[in-house]
Amino acid sequence: MPDTKLEQIETGLNKEITASVAVGGGIGGLQFKGMGEVMEFAKLMSLSSKAVPPHLRGDPGACLAVSVQALGWRMDPFAVANKSYFVNDRIAFEAQLIHAVIEQRAPIKGRIQGEYFGKDDQRKLRVWADLKSGGVVEYMSPELGKARKKSPLWKDDPDQQLWYYSVRAMCRRHFPDVILGVYSDDEINDIKDITPRQTYTERLAATTNGQGAKPMPEPQGDVKDVNQATAPLETAQASVLGDPDDEQSADVMSDEYTQGENCFKDEIPVADCPFEVDTQEGTNWLGGWYGAKIAAAGVAE
Repeated sequence: MPDTKLEQIETGLNKEITASVAVGGGIGGLQFKGMGEVMEFAKLMSLSSKAVPPHLRGDPGACLAVSVQALGWRMDPFAVANKSYFVNDRIAFEAQLIHAVIEQRAPIKGRIQGEYFGKDDQRKLRVWADLKSGGVVEYMSPELGKARKKSPLWKDDPDQQLWYYSVRAMCRRHFPDVILGVYSDDEINDIKDITPRQTYTERLAATTNGQGAKPMPEPQGDVKDVNQATAPLETAQASVLGDPDDEQSADVMSDEYTQGENCFKDEIPVADCPFEVDTQEGTNWLGGWYGAKIAAAGVAE
């Protein structure tokens, strides 16, 4: 049995198929006859050690994605691979490569033109291109101070980075198909997960499969009158489990909600809620405590 991942890939490599890939005047000097050859080539690329960046070594899937992208652009797969990065769990490409793709594949005549205006943080760039179908498209960048990213390249050569920024923006506005799904490392860094967090009620429905809430636990600690101790908590739970739009619904983004979750994990009883249960803070804390309890029950099942 192969001992390492690379050995496993090499064992699975179909050398007959890779040997049959024609070398000539095709894309990157290679001529692929079908997807099978491209897939075997991706395996071979993943075994290429220092010929490809670290994020592609031993990863045939990522090499396949880069190779397919290179074929679509009619470029050398190894050249494209060496202009790629792995940023925030995504493959990104150098701005220089994206610019080259736009110049080559956008429906324009000649090269993209540009003119700079202003100085320092107020500096702007207008770019334009003549269309093959006639007419002109253009884009005016925001001021440098607003467009600047965290990369040190924006400090060392701001005009060049503003050029790359503006050319990409013009292409995404007028020719979105040319670089569809392709991002530079700057753009990948700007991507944020804006998926809405589930409300407490939604989490409850998901963990109980629509069967309703779990029974309230018996209060713990020094409680003389169980009914008196649980009554306000039941009232608060009813509020938490009610309409998410209710002003007394638990706020899952609040510090009290997180505190309630942590208290459940630390086995602190619900009766030790540090807030008045008829307040928003109390509702938030109880929401977190019961949310953690239901989540734990769901995992246990």
